[in-house]
Amino acid sequence: MNLSWESDAESNCESLIAEALLVAPHSPEPLQTLASIRISQTRMPEAKKALADSIALWKDLPPEDTGVPDFPTRISLARLLMEVEMGEEALEVVERLVTEDDQSVEAWYLGGWCLYLLGEKRKDTQDIGADAVMHDEKQREDSLHIASLVSSREWLRQSLQLYEVLDYEDERLRDHAKELVDGLDTELIEENGVLNGEGDSQEDDEDGEETDGMDES
Repeated sequence: MNLSWESDAESNCESLIAEALLVAPHSPEPLQTLASIRISQTRMPEAKKALADSIALWKDLPPEDTGVPDFPTRISLARLLMEVEMGEEALEVVERLVTEDDQSVEAWYLGGWCLYLLGEKRKDTQDIGADAVMHDEKQREDSLHIASLVSSREWLRQSLQLYEVLDYEDERLRDHAKELVDGLDTELIEENGVLNGEGDSQEDDEDGEETDGMDES
């Protein structure tokens, strides 16, 4: 590979983006492209700033406003946000996408994946600070962790259902979604006895046994 050519191409691309920002400073797309370049350069703080600036230009606009980027651009945006660990922002983007088109396989998939990552992030935070967290706070974090995983599975299942109905052709997406759902089934049973998102069945059984015992007495 010609490193000099690659460096020149990157420099030209950055020049074009700078020019685009001068011509259309309120356009989110050049900022999103800039973020993508910064990610490839592993300059994550700058990538995050460019993405945050891009979102700020349109997030409060109504869906029909021409300042809102088109659907595919926002799908790409969600992926970039997840790549730089801006999960909350990515989820907001995807939630808006599915309200606009609830038949988008990729939007449901990305939302499920994003919720999964957020849930695992909460779990990692609990593990790191377990000794320092008050009991009530830990219970609250546990509940949020489980809720994120249950929601993740629901989104991913919806994605897989639409995949079959619409004869979608992205096999890598399908395989990853199935892998995540299988892992979530196992993790939720281990964590809280949740199989179908209906709550802790083990606790329900125990409550029923206690009630039966009281009736007999």
